[in-house]
Amino acid sequence: MKFKCCEWALAHLVINSDDLTYCCASFDKKLTFKENYHGELIDIDEYIKNRELFIEQCKQGNFPEVCKDCPTLEERDWDETPGFIDVSVSNRTKCSCNCTYCIISSGGREDVKKDLNTRQTYDVRPLLNQFREKNMFKPNCHFIIGGGECAEYPKGELKWLVDFVFEQKGSIEFLSAGIKFSDDIKNALRKGKSKLKVSVDAGTKKVYEQVKRVKGYDAVWKNLKKYIEASKKNPNAEVTIKYIIIPNVNDNMTEATEFIKRCNKIGCTRIEVNVEFFWMNENWDKPISDNLREVLLYFQSQSNLCFSSNISSHVRNWLEKNLVK
Repeated sequence: MKFKCCEWALAHLVINSDDLTYCCASFDKKLTFKENYHGELIDIDEYIKNRELFIEQCKQGNFPEVCKDCPTLEERDWDETPGFIDVSVSNRTKCSCNCTYCIISSGGREDVKKDLNTRQTYDVRPLLNQFREKNMFKPNCHFIIGGGECAEYPKGELKWLVDFVFEQKGSIEFLSAGIKFSDDIKNALRKGKSKLKVSVDAGTKKVYEQVKRVKGYDAVWKNLKKYIEASKKNPNAEVTIKYIIIPNVNDNMTEATEFIKRCNKIGCTRIEVNVEFFWMNENWDKPISDNLREVLLYFQSQSNLCFSSNISSHVRNWLEKNLVK
């Protein structure tokens, strides 16, 4: 049946440190399935019942409040069969970076960061096994392994996740700072359908340390080179280096050109560029500076550039409008 609905709510699962949500389209407005979650097994029949209720609401045009203005809503013929095509594993919060733009740590607040790095969380494996036993993973299900920092997961956990995903004949995507090298990520890039994304956000060590607020510039590029080497013989593997533009920090040609030089030097063929979340929310309806326009046009001129596929429609329109002076 054709109706207006959302793929995230129908077929995605986000496993957070303290809740289970249907989507992460917005950080502060989440469609939540289970609050105060701490790793226990769940009632899957309850999940399916809630999902059916959501479908009926959508068919009637009665969307939940958090969904009403979401750009992911679209009208098409939806598959109403229960199951996941996308699972985000984000239950752990420890991370080796302290990025100034981090949404999770409220822009890198020291008190929040300390809490995240010491917070006790749960083992995600029982929940994933429960979903597997109930055949809840659809063919080619995509797993996003975040954190925190997935390279810092407890011993054996990341390897288990990689093996689990490949046993489901799914694909896996790692979101990493790249400071700590992981043999599990390297092995996944060698043998299966896998992606790695690392945000470097700078061309020079000085600005890298200003943005990340940790030392790790040389280690990141060294590790990225190893990951790219591991992926070369696997046509199903991708390594993407991200550059999040932060106005008045790294929105200049010195950083942009040095970043591209470093990417080319280690054989990178995939780059993703975005604009910092908080700044974007406050300035999307305003003209942009000449610096920012020049940097965006420069990145756009690189043949291997791709803008983030999950940028909302108003941001895409903003980019298109402002790239032409």
